[in-house]
Amino acid sequence: MTASFKRVGTNKLQKFFLYLILLDWVLLIVTALKMQSLSFGYGAIISVMLFVYSLFLTNLCRIRARRANDAYMIYPVIIGAIVSFLLVVYFFFLI
Repeated sequence: MTASFKRVGTNKLQKFFLYLILLDWVLLIVTALKMQSLSFGYGAIISVMLFVYSLFLTNLCRIRARRANDAYMIYPVIIGAIVSFLLVVYFFFLI
């Protein structure tokens, strides 16, 4: 016999995870706007850190979506990871 779980109140972990996704998008937008004015050293560090943050967020999202049926959160995280990868490629190969 399985017991059903009923949540009382808001899920604070879910809200925190959504704020992490929003932070990722804000960081991507700010980095994309300031990419031309960064030196190579700072740009390389920021680009790699954003890429690692996006991979970390993607891993968390994969775990969270599998467990809680929150598959709708996968799309903005995956798109953010792709955008961060494109920023890294743009910075290292096109500037």
